[in-house]
Amino acid sequence: MGLHVLQGSAARRLYERHGFAVEAQGPIDIVMVRPPGRTDART
Repeated sequence: MGLHVLQGSAARRLYERHGFAVEAQGPIDIVMVRPPGRTDART
């Protein structure tokens, strides 16, 4: 599962807490992915 987040967006922290990690960064956005099978939130 993957998604795009705008650079500087507070949403990045939310996605990181739910197991997403940065895969790539561009000048406008960040591509984030979550490993398969990951269903728990980080605390």
